[in-house]
Amino acid sequence: MERISKEVRKKGYFLFRKNKVKKELETEKRIHFKVEGETNIHSVIFDKTRKKFFCDCPFFTLHERKCSHIVACELFLKES
Repeated sequence: MERISKEVRKKGYFLFRKNKVKKELETEKRIHFKVEGETNIHSVIFDKTRKKFFCDCPFFTLHERKCSHIVACELFLKES
């Protein structure tokens, strides 16, 4: 299981609770989200076949680890 820092979890929870997550499109293979971050709007994709999230933010791109935008999308899917 992937370790996620408290800060990333907290930011993701905040984004979710403040309704910053919008589901843009769902296909047979993917779900596309837009997440309004502190400074930019980020694209998050959930690949249903691989059961993996991808985000265009610098944190995910550099570290290839779950970012707050992905955490927010996970919470969104759990509540849907």
